[in-house]
Amino acid sequence: MITKLNPGKIAQLLTQSTRQLDADTLSALVAARQNALKKQSVRAPVFELSTGRQTHSLIPDSAQQWVVAGLFVAMLIVGTSFWHHVQEQQLSELDVAILTDDLPIEVFVD
Repeated sequence: MITKLNPGKIAQLLTQSTRQLDADTLSALVAARQNALKKQSVRAPVFELSTGRQTHSLIPDSAQQWVVAGLFVAMLIVGTSFWHHVQEQQLSELDVAILTDDLPIEVFVD
């Protein structure tokens, strides 16, 4: 049997439980929470997919994001051209081997 958790009921139970704590414990919990919030680092997203107004933006805003996007595109182009060059080189070597009858014995054996 799967029991679904009700967030409203959990919040209500926690609120009732905190009313039973003494003032020193409550002030220590508030101080610990404030200390944890101060230490938490908030970072802005690199690319924002949606905001509260439901607008979608994949266009980088800062120069650093443009540089990273440019480097990514350049890496894709270089990688694709290298892969294409290697494939072309292998095919030309095979063509030369077929035309000169210099195929290794492994080609004919399954």
